[in-house]
Amino acid sequence: MKGRLSLFLAVILAAPLLAPGQTPVAPDGNTNFRQWRNNKGQVVEATFRGFENGKVYLQTRNGTMYELPLSSLSAEDQKLAAALKPEGLGIQKNSALAQAAAAIDRGVLLGLQKVGQQPNALASDEQFIRRVYLDLAGRIPTREETVAFLDNQSAAKRAGVIDNLVNSDGFNSHIYNYLADMLRILDDEEAITAAKSYSYQEWLKAQLAANRPWNHVVRDMMAADGKLLHNGATGYLLRDRGMRLDNLSLTLSTFLGANVSCAQCHDHPFADWTQRQFYEMAAFFGASETYQKNLGRSIFGSQFAEVGTVAGRRLFDINALTVTDHTKNDLTLPHDYQYEDGKPRDPVSPKLITWSKEEQKMGYFLEAEAKLKKAKDDSNLREIFADWMTSPENPRFAMTIANRLWKLVFGVAVKEPVNDLDDPTACANPLLLKHLANEMARLKFDLRAFMRLLCNTQTYQREAVTRELALGEAYHFPGPILRRMTAEQAWDSCVTLAIGNKVDVFKLKRAKIYFDANEFDTDPTKITLEAFKEKMVLTQKESETRIRNGGGLFDVNPKNGKKRPWKPAKRALEEKDAVIQEGGPDRPALMQDLALARASELRQPEREDHFLRMFGQSARLICDSNNVEGSIPQVLMLLNGQAQAVVRNQTSLVHATAAQQATPETKVDSLYLSFFSRHPTDHEMSKFKDALAAGLTLADLTWVLFNSREFIFVQ
Repeated sequence: MKGRLSLFLAVILAAPLLAPGQTPVAPDGNTNFRQWRNNKGQVVEATFRGFENGKVYLQTRNGTMYELPLSSLSAEDQKLAAALKPEGLGIQKNSALAQAAAAIDRGVLLGLQKVGQQPNALASDEQFIRRVYLDLAGRIPTREETVAFLDNQSAAKRAGVIDNLVNSDGFNSHIYNYLADMLRILDDEEAITAAKSYSYQEWLKAQLAANRPWNHVVRDMMAADGKLLHNGATGYLLRDRGMRLDNLSLTLSTFLGANVSCAQCHDHPFADWTQRQFYEMAAFFGASETYQKNLGRSIFGSQFAEVGTVAGRRLFDINALTVTDHTKNDLTLPHDYQYEDGKPRDPVSPKLITWSKEEQKMGYFLEAEAKLKKAKDDSNLREIFADWMTSPENPRFAMTIANRLWKLVFGVAVKEPVNDLDDPTACANPLLLKHLANEMARLKFDLRAFMRLLCNTQTYQREAVTRELALGEAYHFPGPILRRMTAEQAWDSCVTLAIGNKVDVFKLKRAKIYFDANEFDTDPTKITLEAFKEKMVLTQKESETRIRNGGGLFDVNPKNGKKRPWKPAKRALEEKDAVIQEGGPDRPALMQDLALARASELRQPEREDHFLRMFGQSARLICDSNNVEGSIPQVLMLLNGQAQAVVRNQTSLVHATAAQQATPETKVDSLYLSFFSRHPTDHEMSKFKDALAAGLTLADLTWVLFNSREFIFVQ
């Protein structure tokens, strides 16, 4: 924001903040906003952010952060700065970030003031550290990470931990889990092709690790071509292969918040969408083919029967997962079309939609229209659509992902539901929603930078709202809402309790193995029947054994040093005999037949009886279908499931660390720091000490904390 203010910031700076007699308020709601003087008599109105290393940090009303030597202030203000305890976020040494965060805070405060509400108090360091780890790294912090933060006396420590987390492997894992649910990413699609989407998964993880801009990632998915085995980006279109209309409906709702599902069959009764508009948008995919279902017969003709076994057909199915474009769009209106602007089976030409006059920026729209008119044929329709949809000038694309990420950290979106932005003004704070979209575009769709910005706001760092929201109630964000961990957050936190920050060491790699076993050149001039039969034998021996038995995980044969399928050890009959087996980059830590790895590095999704599925991990059949509803199976899983047995085992990190402490008090304190990122209250300490004296073990106390409501919630 250097050198200019956004329209949003200009509006809120012009708005009156104070009623007569009201206490001055800083951009983030602090009450220590005052006039500061330097030793030359110059005055600036600012809120105190902190004093560190001989420098005073002040933030003005518009959010600008100033770093001043203590000696430059008046004698009176020098004394005040040295003694004053900073309120709010503390020091944010990045002035542009501080100003951008303050603009969001001001917008939220204006929304609260309109309805007569007050923001919540600032969250404690204990609440903040646990929350920010769960929201940015997808897991609770370890005991050591919590202690290091709580013992840190720097006024800049909150901003520092946010910076560390958005650049961590944990952030990549957490965002992948969210996107995998949104994009319905799964391993197996047995019903149609028995193919695996490993290349798609690893491609997306690589994009996140490289911090590629979100608009570039989505454009790649829209315009990708070639085999899934060669180009993981094709996985998005191939997820709905052969279903152009369904894929378009999901594309528009997922990436643009356009509620068009009704318009697939008739004019939308509640939104400004007609059935013809829907088909005109679908026509951008009318020249694209997403599955060569007759690939085997096209190569071998009548000889196909010789390889028409299950394994042979499977190989063809896998290699038939290809996105290609023809030169002619073949989309037509449906056979039962009933409107006057067309007849059933009429050809449909591609045409882009426009937004409201207030939102529409005609430049990018006209550019896309010009490309459409100049095209020699229809082979590049998807590219025109991809450029239009993901353009920084497209207001709905930036708004949709900004609204989604806001919900990810606050528990409620500015506009609900996240897949319906047809009327952006129909929310509690339309100006805030528009500003967030502008910020996403300003940050060039950098998801790390946007999440960093949100977590640096005072709004995010306030105490959580613990009351249950009424259905349809407008929420004005006095703070985040208290919410249950997602299935992935809960699982990754369990693994963290067991093995600590080693949780990010193991990385599942299956795409190359799968490629080597299944890829063959489908050019009819380059493959013979005999060569294909040899490939089929290789697939049966290599792919099935390696992928299914080992899940793509490998061990080393001590006799010859070669890799071999890794099979989990059988679960010990006695828990005392079970130990957590060390993991590494090529294989995860293991206990109780559980792979102690991130949810992002396990099956996508996990088997139905796994902890992840029990706690609401999506089946990946519907977008955004992960749920956080409670259930009896969840209670039973916490009481006596495999994850509980791992966490309370004496070889788990949480148990072993507590056991190393010298006194009952420090043992109890260690457990509380591990589970809740806080010290126990006097009452809790007394109860736990009495329990230990009465004969309960550390494993018993670990079981109690694991089954508490506080553990499973993001406060």
